[in-house]
Amino acid sequence: MTATTSTILGNPFTTRHTRPGRLVPRDAHGEPLDLGALVAEARRLHSASIVGPHGAGKTNLLANLAEGLADAGVLAGTVRVRSRRDGMSVLRATLLAARGAILCIDGWEALGGAWAGAIRRLSRWRDVGLLVTCHAAVGWPVLVRCSTTPTLLARLVADLPDHGGLLTATDVAEAFTACRGDVREALYDLYDRFERRARRR
Repeated sequence: MTATTSTILGNPFTTRHTRPGRLVPRDAHGEPLDLGALVAEARRLHSASIVGPHGAGKTNLLANLAEGLADAGVLAGTVRVRSRRDGMSVLRATLLAARGAILCIDGWEALGGAWAGAIRRLSRWRDVGLLVTCHAAVGWPVLVRCSTTPTLLARLVADLPDHGGLLTATDVAEAFTACRGDVREALYDLYDRFERRARRR
């Protein structure tokens, strides 16, 4: 088997480098967010939301904030919601959480109205804070409103391991445009571009 640039360098866009919690959370200008201040504000608000479109960095930010909440001793856990079928898992996690703790929920809107209402009531009764990701405001204060720009994507790419010159700034800009500002999909696009270029070498 002939070694390629891909096997020598490793594709910097693999999920081990880009999965939620691995990327530095940044604002739309590419500047790092102050995670310490955001953790403190999340604790003050007790329940809050991280709002933004698909692929804007909500899940990544939530994962990083969950680490900060864990370090502060107030994390009740993190639950990822893919559909209404996950409602019971969120309800159980809320019920088991210590009073005063904060439960992180990724994908709040996927719960649907009935589950969301029940979990809200239970969290108030048990004094459990909820930090959720969603596409639009859901009645809690907005902790961060995520948005994307080509500058943000370029900065995230710069944070990743070296790609050996296989990609250019034009590739990054094209990926952002092709994926309509969805940074997660743009990183997948760049993964594919890297693999194609590596195979040609």
